[in-house]
Amino acid sequence: MMLVLILDSEGDRSMMSELFASNYHRMKRAAMGILHDPTAAEDTVQDTFVRCIRKIGTLRDLPENARTIYLLTAVKRSAVNRLRKRAKADVPMEEYNAPEPGETVEERAIRSLTVAEVQTAIARLPEYLRDVLRLKYLLDLSDGEIARAIGVSKSSVRVYLSRARREVLRICKEDGNAETIF
Repeated sequence: MMLVLILDSEGDRSMMSELFASNYHRMKRAAMGILHDPTAAEDTVQDTFVRCIRKIGTLRDLPENARTIYLLTAVKRSAVNRLRKRAKADVPMEEYNAPEPGETVEERAIRSLTVAEVQTAIARLPEYLRDVLRLKYLLDLSDGEIARAIGVSKSSVRVYLSRARREVLRICKEDGNAETIF
């Protein structure tokens, strides 16, 4: 990895080279588990190392065993951010239509709202709930895939999805857009 040459200290260059060599495959596996795309996973690992070079002071101060955890956490977050960007670019909200079989009451109610009303309500959700909705309905990921992507259990994903749908309906009702549903 040629970027380590920009570091001033030989010790820092050595540390980053060793971190890259010893963690590259683990980081790529973590990114692949989220992105399911070898090229995107490779890019994510490279981008993460570039950002970590900028944070050399933080890495230097960490105990040796914590550096791997730091790198894995960083690459997972980068991969999830890449998914978010891909979701925004790939599927315009106006064109999305969730599957109907097995719909919950909240999902049926949301379907009766206009796209603009739902978009407005989703924009007001906390970021973690918006992310779970995007991963589920825009990227069509399973609960298990979402759990791995954001680092929580499958049951937490189901709770987040339910909470997000309830909040969207509450916000729509609050805005006067869902009187006929409730």
